[in-house]
Amino acid sequence: MAQLPPSLWNIPQRFVSITHQLGRSWRRDVIKMTPEQIRATLDGLSRLYPGQFGVTFEQIELAGIPSAKIYCAPGPHRDKHRPDRILMVHGGGFAFGSARTHRALATSLAKNCQADIYIPEYSLAPEKPFPFAINELLACYDEMCEQEGRIWLMGDSAGANLAAALLNEVIEKQGKPPEGLLLLSPWIDLRPSSRSNTASQSFWSPFERLDMLEYATHYLQGHAATDPKASPILASVAEWPPVYLEASKVEYLWHDAEHLAEELGKAEVPFEFRIEPAALHAWQLFPDILPEAKRSIDKMAEFIRHHSR
Repeated sequence: MAQLPPSLWNIPQRFVSITHQLGRSWRRDVIKMTPEQIRATLDGLSRLYPGQFGVTFEQIELAGIPSAKIYCAPGPHRDKHRPDRILMVHGGGFAFGSARTHRALATSLAKNCQADIYIPEYSLAPEKPFPFAINELLACYDEMCEQEGRIWLMGDSAGANLAAALLNEVIEKQGKPPEGLLLLSPWIDLRPSSRSNTASQSFWSPFERLDMLEYATHYLQGHAATDPKASPILASVAEWPPVYLEASKVEYLWHDAEHLAEELGKAEVPFEFRIEPAALHAWQLFPDILPEAKRSIDKMAEFIRHHSR
């Protein structure tokens, strides 16, 4: 069993494992929380953690989709005429998550790399299943391309799936390619037989195999998980731009990230695979609390600056 690092406040391993087991059982078997209830709970809690001060969080529309624009005053790394822009696709099992749940991550990254960050409030499952979100995100990306300047794609967990699928759509349509792709703990393979589902590494996870199958079902609603548009690991990565990939060795989706790293290496795509030895899934959302999240922000900003030269 993997060891937890000091960065998690030296919480006893058994306590963390039992807490996650109880949390999964309580959420799924006792309360029987629906995606809508989880959505409302997370959005409510996120209001208690607004992120960095001195960073503007503006509600806008992007291609008709309600979105957030996060930006700060010009600094030493910012081109005030053509700032870098990041299209951040939030995670949340395709069924929850929002610009608010990812506000702290976005404000910290915006402040560090002096980029404008856009977070679309794409339609969620089960109300709007595959491929609704991908089509909305493509419209958002196309509108961003109407302005000059570099664009980056970014996503975490299920959002990384959508960001990768969006990139493949842009490549297929021969659109303007992004400068790079940042994928955090990607859920890149929705098949029940995926490496992550086969390993079922859930000691330190708020979700397990049953949750993965449930939320994939909410999203796909009968569509085949073997479609490369649903499981981007099954598509070619040969034309991808430079990739920043990040995952923790103990999280449930570690094997998805490892699989993607193998495919990027085979295709000789420039990529950086940053590994946290024992961080919990979605640690990047708490950059003012977790040291590992602060490390992630620094490395992502460094990757963007390096490839912006």
